[in-house]
Amino acid sequence: MPLPMFRCRHPFRAALVAVCGLLLLLCSASAAASVTIEIRGVEGDLADNIRNHVGEPPSSDPLVVRRFAGRVNQRATEALQALGHYEPEIRVERRREDDRHTIIIHVEPGPAIRITRVDVQFRGEAADDSAFQSLRDRIPLREGDRLHHGRYESSKRAIRNLALTRGYFDGAFETTRINVSLRNQEAEIVLHYNSGDRYSFGDVDYTDETLSADLRRRLVPFEPDDPYHSDGIAALNRNLLNSDYFRDVRVRTHQDRAGDERRVPVEADVRMNRPNRVGVGVGYATDVGPRVRLNWRKPWVNADGHSLSSEAEVSEVRQSLSSTYTIPLTPPLDHRLQFQGGWQREDIEDTETEKLTAAIQRQRVLTRGWTQTLFLRWEREKFTQAGDRGESTLTLPGMSLTRTRSRGGMDPTWGDRQFASVEATHEELGSSIQLSRFRLGTKWLRTYGRHRVVARADGGAVISESFDRTPPSLRFFTGGDQSVRGFRYQSLAPRNEDGDLIGGRYLLVGSVEYGYRIFERWTLATFYDVGNAFSDLDEDFREGAGVGVRWSSPVGPIRLDLAWGVSEPDTPFRIHFSMGPEI
Repeated sequence: MPLPMFRCRHPFRAALVAVCGLLLLLCSASAAASVTIEIRGVEGDLADNIRNHVGEPPSSDPLVVRRFAGRVNQRATEALQALGHYEPEIRVERRREDDRHTIIIHVEPGPAIRITRVDVQFRGEAADDSAFQSLRDRIPLREGDRLHHGRYESSKRAIRNLALTRGYFDGAFETTRINVSLRNQEAEIVLHYNSGDRYSFGDVDYTDETLSADLRRRLVPFEPDDPYHSDGIAALNRNLLNSDYFRDVRVRTHQDRAGDERRVPVEADVRMNRPNRVGVGVGYATDVGPRVRLNWRKPWVNADGHSLSSEAEVSEVRQSLSSTYTIPLTPPLDHRLQFQGGWQREDIEDTETEKLTAAIQRQRVLTRGWTQTLFLRWEREKFTQAGDRGESTLTLPGMSLTRTRSRGGMDPTWGDRQFASVEATHEELGSSIQLSRFRLGTKWLRTYGRHRVVARADGGAVISESFDRTPPSLRFFTGGDQSVRGFRYQSLAPRNEDGDLIGGRYLLVGSVEYGYRIFERWTLATFYDVGNAFSDLDEDFREGAGVGVRWSSPVGPIRLDLAWGVSEPDTPFRIHFSMGPEI
């Protein structure tokens, strides 16, 4: 069959396309050729600095390479001088084999200039500032060291940055000098900095004054006329963002308006958050089955920053409704007073309860991330436990300490959680019974490359002479997704003569889990859980073990486990499904 013939209607355009194609081919051929830079005679930081200063030719064209090689000697000399070798001997050799070019730099660095004297002085108010004295001790310039121009420049930057951080906005170097003696191979470094006067914080002005002046003042982590420090500005920005009162925050300083008093005005450019926020969540866990959660939050109720939140949850075994009214104290983000109320109904295994609660609590953030909560809780609970009906009214004062740390967002790669609480009551407080209750728990997550380890331990005790009248919510049950896998939710506890669960006085649970990440978002896991709820501490533990898979989904971590109650041979394996972060 004859080949079809095509006629070009635009010969000039065709010629242009051909020329462009030819240029592309030439560029490709030029790119295919290579230029190798070899450095001989030195290694380590000297060789690295020469390579960085010399660079590479922009192309392998012979003329370009020749011109590049002509500048190598000067650039290599500058690189060595920057590291204290002022009299190097350098020879540049250029070789070519077909399209491969090699530039060989032969280096004899010569003797190094050594620092014999370092004179760093601060004048002005910085002379009495301990931060500058500490910086002088850390400056990487020491007598006897090889002269290093990079460290000299970084020392100057460190002084300037510290001055700006601490509010010495008029500071300047009076002297910056390196005196080099080639005859003696010695250098003296002189850095004299005059900081001038230190500026102080001025007033903080908000662009939105919906909140009261008193609350706005308490959100500021510094006082007017305190010495200026940039950390104070960063802390103010964090406070405003974390307060939940504002959706947009931008903090600015105006050094140009400081005036003769050197007081720096601060402007907090803010936009108030939405007055009402509503959220709906749908989830599933084998412990409670499908669940729906509805929450409503009002970030501020009044100009004093009081807030209100409510939450409702519905699942097959649990229904609850709760509300919290929060009053910020001082400091408002770390100290708060809360009033709480709620209703909850549960029907789990051999337990049916309906509970009303009311509480007042004071929360304070302590050092190192710990949160202390002092509370007084009133609760009335109607219950049926193993067929026995009961009703209790308790007034429980108590205290808890908690700390949660995590890194890695919704699916943390590092974190831990600690929890401890104690609560007690007596008939003289209007309670039906006398009891004391203690809880202690910890959980740790660590990741090492593809390997991940999760460990947790929980314990508790109830001390009461009227345990049969103690409401189920204060007894101990275990088993399920978050405790001993391989057993039903809250199915591990002492039983009565009929085999019905009655709950335990004591709780001891431990777990260790190892995971290996096989893909970016997928991890295989194996685990071992042990524990029980006891009437006496000499009773037997229950053990569960199994394997699982973890998926870091866009909506959060999802866990699927196959677990066996290995301490109970007749117990079939169970599937455990849960969602949410490990910590």
